[in-house]
Amino acid sequence: MERVGMKAIAREDRGLPARIAGDIGRRITLGELKVGDTLPKEADMLATLGVSRTTLREALKILSTKGFIEAKPRLGTRVRAAEHWNTLDPVVLSWQSDAEDQATLAEELFELRLSIEPLAARLAARRGSAAEHAEIRAAFARMAEGGARVEDAIEADIAFHLNIFQSAHNRFLLPVASVIRAALSISIPKTMAATGGFGQSLAQHEAILVAIEERDEDKAFERAAALIASTYKRNFAS
Repeated sequence: MERVGMKAIAREDRGLPARIAGDIGRRITLGELKVGDTLPKEADMLATLGVSRTTLREALKILSTKGFIEAKPRLGTRVRAAEHWNTLDPVVLSWQSDAEDQATLAEELFELRLSIEPLAARLAARRGSAAEHAEIRAAFARMAEGGARVEDAIEADIAFHLNIFQSAHNRFLLPVASVIRAALSISIPKTMAATGGFGQSLAQHEAILVAIEERDEDKAFERAAALIASTYKRNFAS
């Protein structure tokens, strides 16, 4: 397999292994580095990047941990296929921010949200404390403020959903919250631009909140599913 070159890293970033890992990770997600490509030898990368051996090795360790590369004796360090990537990692999501298939990525994130978030609402109704439910209500109140800046309203909406995940008290759902944040960051601005605000979704958010506060698990599940399904239709229906 032909060896591929590396882009130079800005000198002010050379002490940051994460910056190097991010540069390589983004090149992999963009297809500039393809599956099976071999990274240059360590000496060549050190000369190109202008960093210490320790920094480079830490950067490569980050990429390896996230499933992007694999080092084998006599074969070198090779790029791995996408099925090995830790796609739920928020860092990996950020590396895909420039990928060409942004619409597909956004839809896939939404599909995950549609399958997971109603369960989180059900569990929040069952397990959430009164204080945690109050946090969800506080986020909703910020969403509903008529004079709120768009940026503040978006952050309030994101907080509303993430607080539900916190209230669910399921350790395996918490890592998914970063994916939910990414999906919301994509969908909320589109929804607000199309409707001029939260519109109908504000009432749907309140319905979820009330069901959670009343500890009605079935209604919390159904209302969360209804909100996400309607938002999905607005954003992705052909």
